[in-house]
Amino acid sequence: MGGGPIHFKTFYSILDSKRLSAHSQTQVDGDRTPKSGIFVSLDVVGVCRARTWRVSIGAPPRARLGCSAPWRLNADPYSLPSSRRLHRRRRPAHPGRIGIARVVKGRLLLRRRSGCRHPAATRWRAWFSKAIAPVLILMCAPMPGLAADEMQDVDAARPTIKIGWTKKAPTIDGHFSPEEWSDAAHVDGLTQARPDPGVAPTQRTEVWIMTDEDHLYVAARLWDTNPEEIVRHVMLRDADLRKDDRFGFTLDPFLDRQNGYFFQVNANGSRRDFLFEGGGFEPSWDGRWYAQASVDDEGWIVEFAIPYATISFDPEGNVWGFNMARGIRRRSEIDRWADPVLERFLTSMGRAGNLVGMKGVSQGVGLQVAPSGTLRRVDDVNQIEEGDDRERHYTRADPSLDVFYKVTPSITTALTVNTDFGESEVDARRVNLTRFSLRFPEKRDFFLQDTLIFNFANLNRNGQPFFSRKIGLNSVGEPEGITAGGKITGRTGRFKFGILDVVLDKHDQVDAENVLVARGAMNIGESTLGAIVTNGDPSAMGTNTLIGADYNYRNTNFMAGQSLYASAWVQNSFSNPDRAFEDDDSAITGSGLSYGAKVEFPNDKYRWLVSVEVLDGDFNPALGFANRVGIRDYNAGFRRRWRPNSSVLLTVDTGIAGRLVTGTSSEVKSGLVSWTVADLANSVGDAVRFRYLHLFEFVETDFSNLSISNGRYHSDEGDIRFTLSKNRRLGGEIAVGAGTFFDGSRTRASADLIYRFSRFVQTSVVYRVDDIRLPDGDELIQVLGVRLSLLFTPNLSWITLVQYDNNTDSIDVNSRLRWIIEDGREFFLVVNQGLDSSDGLSAGRTAPLVKLQWTFRF
Repeated sequence: MGGGPIHFKTFYSILDSKRLSAHSQTQVDGDRTPKSGIFVSLDVVGVCRARTWRVSIGAPPRARLGCSAPWRLNADPYSLPSSRRLHRRRRPAHPGRIGIARVVKGRLLLRRRSGCRHPAATRWRAWFSKAIAPVLILMCAPMPGLAADEMQDVDAARPTIKIGWTKKAPTIDGHFSPEEWSDAAHVDGLTQARPDPGVAPTQRTEVWIMTDEDHLYVAARLWDTNPEEIVRHVMLRDADLRKDDRFGFTLDPFLDRQNGYFFQVNANGSRRDFLFEGGGFEPSWDGRWYAQASVDDEGWIVEFAIPYATISFDPEGNVWGFNMARGIRRRSEIDRWADPVLERFLTSMGRAGNLVGMKGVSQGVGLQVAPSGTLRRVDDVNQIEEGDDRERHYTRADPSLDVFYKVTPSITTALTVNTDFGESEVDARRVNLTRFSLRFPEKRDFFLQDTLIFNFANLNRNGQPFFSRKIGLNSVGEPEGITAGGKITGRTGRFKFGILDVVLDKHDQVDAENVLVARGAMNIGESTLGAIVTNGDPSAMGTNTLIGADYNYRNTNFMAGQSLYASAWVQNSFSNPDRAFEDDDSAITGSGLSYGAKVEFPNDKYRWLVSVEVLDGDFNPALGFANRVGIRDYNAGFRRRWRPNSSVLLTVDTGIAGRLVTGTSSEVKSGLVSWTVADLANSVGDAVRFRYLHLFEFVETDFSNLSISNGRYHSDEGDIRFTLSKNRRLGGEIAVGAGTFFDGSRTRASADLIYRFSRFVQTSVVYRVDDIRLPDGDELIQVLGVRLSLLFTPNLSWITLVQYDNNTDSIDVNSRLRWIIEDGREFFLVVNQGLDSSDGLSAGRTAPLVKLQWTFRF
């Protein structure tokens, strides 16, 4: 072939479909046609003058071919395609190859050749096709959303419910009355998603759904042939219900197939809710809704009422995304209404069903006013540090006010004045054995409201541009004053946005200041394209601004219904330390860039990810979280899962993960290889995992708790973890590990156990010990947490947590009584007591408080 441009047309398809899912066309310059190449599930056609060549690799589905055909390389020349036919084979395929007869109008016409075999030597190719195919496809083509014909096929397969309308609200008491639900839409039967996807469930489920304009009502009769085996241990609001029998559903009120609300109840009537968006979750969100459950001789019943004032929605939308699922704990069974597959979850709204007939629902005025009052006493006998002028003994009454107003059903404004977060849960104590600061989760309600709108590229660790704990909390988690804060969040059409503005009180040497966060994004199918801006530095006198952009790709119909996620992002910070502390030599000046990308294949049988992040040394997200800058961070991981047809084992996993951190000049700073040799689990939740780790560290800065000299170190460790099913009275995890540790050795053990005297009285213990032997000194580090839970009802609990570590030689006691009179109307009695155990036992800081919050809704 002579010189001139070569035009490539690349086609790829889902193997279980005859249709091409997408196509792309590129052009390169060259003087000859390549002779070979590898493209998984691809048909690559090159055209140069009057000749056409093809390089393809692939195998049609087994059901169509009647054999397990290995992947075969096939490079053939063709004549110039005619106007009606893209190409035609010019010479016959060799025996044993899978020939592609022709491609006509976007359809692959596949032909089976003779000589199909199943040699053991080609099994790796089948694994290659399942695990590596997505990578090659992603490299060879752009990343569009679902093609139009695929989207039509998905929409046609969605189950649909037309909601019933009623004029009389049912009584939500957990006792089903057929006459109260006579106007409801009725669903009889779900389908197994786990452990046997697509087959009939072992227990029958009936569901009723209706509305009266102000509330969404859902009732479920969960039949059970062995009601005495129903698992119902949890009696606490927002606890993890996955270890119990449970029923829940998800709502996508904007029908954008990527975000929504999750509501779930167990057989005790304990409630759990959270927000989700894309791949992010916010489990600390608490919405206002009602549910009751009861157990009888035929199973159990649950009834829900969700006020439309609790959620945001499109008032013009007649169709909402909807899915529901039941969990039967004793056999790890999940029965789902839509999309009953292993690869996705109830929150995967890309394949959820439709709830039709929602136009006309109302949120009312949309105004909520929540005044609260806190009465606090503080007695602090700790030694006063020089320059610390804070009061040590006082009694104070603090009123505060939160106001929420929905300008429209899809746009919410929030205002908080003189905010107090004294009733929030305390952080779990941890001893930092690294050189980098730890990240603790947000637990304050004001910042959790619509928090996922501010989520950026699903970053939840180093490099996060906005982390709300930077506002109103210092570096050790102690509260700092907030004068007022305002927020507006919402969605309109394909766009979503959020603006947060907070005025901070003066503290330490930092004057009162204003901090701002603004976030916007546009939906592109299941994907999003967005930007973020932050301004302000709550910890210094200087100024700081950050801008960033991100693209988040999601495809839940990739390669025969599997999922593929990808993201790319860039941020730039601008810091001006002109007004920084005079003695702060570490103040960052100028601009700093960070960027990164990730590709993830998060499916049941094969799961892998590849990511890279680059953070300049001057990157400084003052309202975000960055505990390590001046690096390039590479991550990769692969996991293979088997589901043996066995009464003993439910899953068998093996996998490997690696991380490499270099400086911006490519010098290696850290490295980690983690090999999960085997992770075995049974259906009731017992598991055992065997793992090997290799760690490399180039130490240039001091550790806060260890005596380790600067230098390069390699460490090796093996560990084993036992998981005991929480279905039993005693459950939890025990892990032990041993190996080298920098220039010494470490033996470690941990236990996270819970014992249930009954569902009303439970106790748990978390203990970790690290026995570290180093040339410059040995360390025995212990962390202990003991929790006693008295659970009177799902809405009334008294939980006491005692935490100790020998690094600080201190004990903290947090005792918290919470009474949810109804959602939005709560009473708290909290006692925080610090104790010094370095020389006997003496009282430190004592801080009891009483708080009452009462929400008025209009």
